[in-house]
This record gives sequence, C-alpha cells and structure tokens, in this order.
Amino acid sequence: MLGGFGSINHMIVTLRNNKKLLPAKRSYFKNRNYSTIKNEYYNAVGDAFNIKNANPEQLLAIRKKIIRKRKKEARTFFFLLCIGIPLIVLGLYFSFHNFRFGFPTVKTAQEVSLENNNEEEYMFFLKDGDAWLQKRNYYNAVFQYKKAVALYPSDFEANYRLALGYSYQCQYDFENCDNGMKLILKLEKEFPDNKDIQNVKAIFVHWGAQ
Repeated sequence: MLGGFGSINHMIVTLRNNKKLLPAKRSYFKNRNYSTIKNEYYNAVGDAFNIKNANPEQLLAIRKKIIRKRKKEARTFFFLLCIGIPLIVLGLYFSFHNFRFGFPTVKTAQEVSLENNNEEEYMFFLKDGDAWLQKRNYYNAVFQYKKAVALYPSDFEANYRLALGYSYQCQYDFENCDNGMKLILKLEKEFPDNKDIQNVKAIFVHWGAQ
C-alpha cells in the first residue's frame, strides 16, 4: 500500500512541475505580427536597426501604381461581368424555355372540343364529296373537298381527292384543268413515287392543262 502511495505522489509532483512549465511553452504560440518581429529585430541589431522612410515622390509613385492596379482589376471585373451575365441569362432561358417540370401539356376542354369538331367535319366533307363523285356531280364533290382542305391544308387525302375532282371536271365539264394541274404538280413534288398521282396527272396532260 505504501509503495502504491509513493507512485501516486510522484505522479502528482510531475504534473505540478509540468504545469509550471506550461506558460513557457505557450510563449512559442504568441501572435507574431509586424510589431513583434520589429521589436525582436531591434533587440538583435541594437542601434544598427534603421527603417528607411520613403520620400513624397516615392509614396506618390506607389499610390499611382496601386490606383492603376485597382482600375485594371475593376475593368477586368466589369468586362467579365458584361460577358458572364448575358451568358447566364441565355443559359437559363434555353434551359427552362418551355420547361414544364415533367408535366405533360394539358389541352383545355375548348381545344379538345375544337379538334374533335374539326375531325368530324373533315370526315364528313370527305365522305360527302366521295358520294357526290360517285353520282358524277363533280361540282358538289369539289365543293366538299375544298372544305376538307380548308380544315387540314397539308393533308394528302383531302388534296388528292380535290385533284381527282378537278380531273373529272376537266374531262367532262372542261373546267379547272389548270387548277387541277397546279395541285397535282404540288402533290407530285411531295410524293414523287405515288402512282395514283401520276395517273391523275396523265389526265390533265391529256387535256392540255398548263
């Protein structure tokens, strides 16, 4: 027991002595600013320590140099800013233009109703035109086909039927030969391999359409 007490007592004495040395160790971590370094240098060199003061001309030159540097940095920053902002704006615009955050385009009830009405009317005009064409009433057939083309101007079926109606008018009524030729030539450019178009074109060519 006494032996153990001696070891503990030795440890306490050691810790106390280390604590006394702690301030001396902390001195190595004191702030070394300009004043501290200057004082240390002065203590080392004594009277030989001397700081040369700049004359007014040198101070003015240094000041001008600093001002020029700051102006140059400001111009560079402004130039980069003028280039960077438009690029950022354009990048954001093209990134989020027509961006719907994953949601599909939803048509209004009015748009859907209008589309359905157009399709129904379109099909009616085509079927009614076909019926008139079978009855050899070419005028009414062409009239209905024109209405279908007015609803869907780029649709092939409507334009082809209209050209076909013109071809019957050209053969039997001697009307719309030139209009039919213009329309069939337009379709021929879009569908050069379509044999039906070539057959209708042959009718207009036979009757001398321009």
